[in-house]
Amino acid sequence: MLPNLEIDHEPLSRHGEKGAALFVALALIIVLTFLGFGLLTRSFLSSRIAGLERWSTKTFYAADGGINAARARLRVRQTLAFNFDVSDFRGPNATASGQPIAVQVTDLAMTGPPRPAGGSQVGGGQGGAEPLFIMFYRGNSSALHATTQSSRNITATMSLGPVPLSIPGT
Repeated sequence: MLPNLEIDHEPLSRHGEKGAALFVALALIIVLTFLGFGLLTRSFLSSRIAGLERWSTKTFYAADGGINAARARLRVRQTLAFNFDVSDFRGPNATASGQPIAVQVTDLAMTGPPRPAGGSQVGGGQGGAEPLFIMFYRGNSSALHATTQSSRNITATMSLGPVPLSIPGT
């Protein structure tokens, strides 16, 4: 007797499932591809946003540095406008790179008449000699990074005192 070549060796329950695993695998690959693409796009955008925020933050701190420098100059009664640049230092060797941030501080203007403070310069606040006053000034500091067009403005009111109205010996 000759063997029957037309005999199907697969179980009858698998006849309707031919190729289903291929479609499931393709569907999973497509879903994972879209998820990967979405995550890649999100990380790219987050990186760009962080880069842009970097310069905005640097210009804010440069403008804040201008206000702090104005406070220091006010202590020695220098109220005129001034400018300075803040260079971008990066890396282990810390060399200046790129265009610096330009900072401009306006003249400090008094916001009202001097206000008397208790005590005096002589006698440890016990009175007697020249009276002391507190003076209030307002100034503006603006910072600009020309390459990114990132800019910040800060206006601050600062006080000086208690001090005498005139410096003795001047």
